Order: sequence, then structure tokens, then C-alpha cells
Amino acid sequence: MSEGIVLKAFVVEDDPEQLATLKQIISNHIMINAFDMDLTLATGKAQALLDYLQAHPGVEGLYFLDIEYTGQALNGLELATKIREQDVNAKIVFVSTHSEMAFLTFERRIEPLDFVVKDLGHTVVKDKVEKDIRIAYERYTKQGVTNKAMFSYSKGGQLFNIPLEQVLFIETGAVRNKLVLHLADRIVQYNGKISDETVAHPELFRVHKSFLVNPSSLVRVDKQAQMGYFANGETVDIAVRKMHDLTSLIKKSQLAVKVN
Repeated sequence: MSEGIVLKAFVVEDDPEQLATLKQIISNHIMINAFDMDLTLATGKAQALLDYLQAHPGVEGLYFLDIEYTGQALNGLELATKIREQDVNAKIVFVSTHSEMAFLTFERRIEPLDFVVKDLGHTVVKDKVEKDIRIAYERYTKQGVTNKAMFSYSKGGQLFNIPLEQVLFIETGAVRNKLVLHLADRIVQYNGKISDETVAHPELFRVHKSFLVNPSSLVRVDKQAQMGYFANGETVDIAVRKMHDLTSLIKKSQLAVKVN
């Protein structure tokens, strides 16, 4: 489900034991705080991360890197420079024993979020890594609100912001005042009323008393069957009286939606 997550986390650490430790710290902290994040890749190979970024352009992530990768073509500083070329908003954290190399990150204008010295011990490293996750997540969500059209919802007393482009549709839940948010890769349930969301998010379109859709996420509309289709195979019912307004909106906005 990594493609729909707000912020992706990556780890490149060539020591298997330290890699496992970082994976556990990061995964646990994301889960405990219910952050809209994912540990997308944890590897011992620097090139594996570059391959991922080249295959997934537009990724914005939090990267935990070492300084030295024994026997590999890239060291951590070179890897960070290449990451910055692919992901201009990258949040980069070095976790290394080579504290004497910290000044080089400034010399190369890598702009790291943090430099964590492994020799400080497990507890200190864990605390610093967790703090870096919180800072990166907070900065990313604020940055997202500024730069992208966002969709916000509240769950468990916490506010979540996700890019609107990830929203397929919202439907009323089986329980009163429960909504089901359908994203490209997952489903989220939260408290709310569809009438309130219609007002709060004018970019979405009420196609049915039970469905509020993101027109930009539709791939096809079947007027005879009165159905809307999404790329992941999900569908929504479209009320007869809403069909004309929806197809007019699609045409006016020049959306890449097939209408038949």
C-alpha cells in the first residue's frame, strides 16, 4: 500500500543487525502514532534505493543513511546527493559512527535533517530517530497543505492530511455518522457526515446520496448503467439526476474520463 502513503521512509544500512534495529524503531513509531507513513524500503544496498527512486518519480521521502557502505560503488554522501537530485524535498538523516564526516554534509549542501551518532547508544539513537520521524512528518504535512490540494479528516483525535489526488470517493458507512474514505490503495473509516464533507470539499462531487466522488479519479462513466469506475476496479452508483451535471463537469474540466 506504499503508493498512497503521504510520506515514505527509506533505510540504507549495510550492517544487517543495525538495519533490523532501525526497521523496528521506525515501523513501531509509525504504528504507535498512527502516522500516515510507510517504511517503503529497508536495504543494505545503496543502488537499490536509487533504482526505486528512478522507477517511482515524484516520491518525497524520509531517508536514513549511513556514511560508508563497504564494497559498494556509492558512499552515503554520494547517495544523499543523488537522492536530492531526485527528491528536492528529501528529509535526510545520517545514522553513522563517522561523526567527523558531518561537516561534509554541509560542504556538499545536502541539508540533512539530522546526524545521529551510533556510538551514543541504542536509547539515544532510538530517541533521536523517533524525533526525526515526528519532525519530518510534521514538516511534510505542512508543506503538503501549502503546495498541494489536500483532503483532511480526523480520526482518533488526530488530524490527517492527504493529497486530494489520492482520494477516489467517500461513502456513508453502515453505522450512523460513519464515513468510509476510499483511497487508491486502502480504505479508512472515520466519523463524519457526507453532507458536511460536501461543503468542506467543493472539489468533490455528490453523485448519489451515499457517494461523494473525486471526478479527477474517475476513469470511466457509464451513463446507461449509471456507474462510475476507478482505476483500482472500484465503482460507485450515480443517480439519474446527477448524471448530466457530472458529465458536464468532466467535459468542462477536460478530465481524462471516458464517458459512454
